[in-house]
Amino acid sequence: MDGGGRCDMTVVRLGQQQQSKRSSSLFLRRVTPGMVILILLAIAALRLWVVETAIVEGRSMEDTLLPGDRVLVLKLLHPTRFDVVLIDDPDRHGLSIKRIVGTPGNVVSMVPRVVNTSRGQLPYGSQVYLDGRPYEEPYAAALVPSSMRPIEVPTDTYFVLGDNRDLSIDSRRYGPVSADNIRGVAVAVVFPFARMALIEPGSQTAGLATAQTSS
Repeated sequence: MDGGGRCDMTVVRLGQQQQSKRSSSLFLRRVTPGMVILILLAIAALRLWVVETAIVEGRSMEDTLLPGDRVLVLKLLHPTRFDVVLIDDPDRHGLSIKRIVGTPGNVVSMVPRVVNTSRGQLPYGSQVYLDGRPYEEPYAAALVPSSMRPIEVPTDTYFVLGDNRDLSIDSRRYGPVSADNIRGVAVAVVFPFARMALIEPGSQTAGLATAQTSS
């Protein structure tokens, strides 16, 4: 404030507002319709070829994935044995999430597990065999005894199973799925926030069983 009682701060504020308006106007002039189209195309390309999200429905992948989980899927990753993948489901004619158990050339079979009880041997669940060797899958759960004759996985196809074997409709019903039906590899749960976590590759936990299960 000068000796005449006049305040100059209003002039400073007006100058800032005018500068801000000029900057906004300049920015808007530079954003052309062509730029908007390019941005939208880039987002569409990213979703089409690189990344996708999927919401889990049903219980066939419990406890790895739960109903309502939103999963991040990378489309450029090459699927390998024991990966969790998003597929075009040949049975439901929609999308589903399963785990690759058999890759091209593998021979996949299943027999019930056997537990010894005071009343004798009791069959339960299922034991996966790959090329005649039993594999342990810590992520898999099954109580209902089930078996499957040996199936050789053809070229460019994958044998997929749900982790919750008792409630999953998978390659045991519709056979190996084409590589073209695999949309990408599920790598993380991104929502709900309380369940945010990477999906551990099954290849880091599954492996040859120490002893063969009676068949």
